[in-house]
Amino acid sequence: MKIRYLLLTAAAALSGLTGCATLSKEECLTGNWQAIGFADGAAGRTPDYLNSHNKACSKVGVAADYRAWEQGRKEGLKQYCTETNAYQIGRRGTQISPVCPANVTANLERINADGRQYYSLNKQLRIEQDRLKTYQEDYDKLRSGDNLNFSSEKEARSYLVELPAKASKVNQRIKNLEYSIEQLQKKYGY
Repeated sequence: MKIRYLLLTAAAALSGLTGCATLSKEECLTGNWQAIGFADGAAGRTPDYLNSHNKACSKVGVAADYRAWEQGRKEGLKQYCTETNAYQIGRRGTQISPVCPANVTANLERINADGRQYYSLNKQLRIEQDRLKTYQEDYDKLRSGDNLNFSSEKEARSYLVELPAKASKVNQRIKNLEYSIEQLQKKYGY
């Protein structure tokens, strides 16, 4: 029951955090520092993040309860410092925060790097797919007589002749990227 309460209040505290790392007046006055700490830990925030809360709450004359906040943060870190979370953070293109225990850090960083690789591969895949689409559109326009702003018909024809080879290379890169993405998905189950 206590953990459920912590999770609910942590979720409420997390939803109340703004992009500038402050708490609302009500959150400062309510002062559920353990729940706030839990939310901060689950978000991978470092201990110095409490300074932002102190700054926000000093405006209403409230000081943070460091012990309760840190106790909550340590519990929240148990959710943050997981393999699944490290990979998901990487899949968003972000590096994991250096807040996890030393005995798991190397493994989580490796998994996070795989997630960032997944992100990078997908980004490159979108670029290649867009390139292929452009080549197809250019090919179709050239075949219908459009010179695509080339200064001469000879240049347009030359480009038209090059397009199938270019498209073939892009198709091969797309296949390679899709294979690499598929391998990461198999490795992590999604």
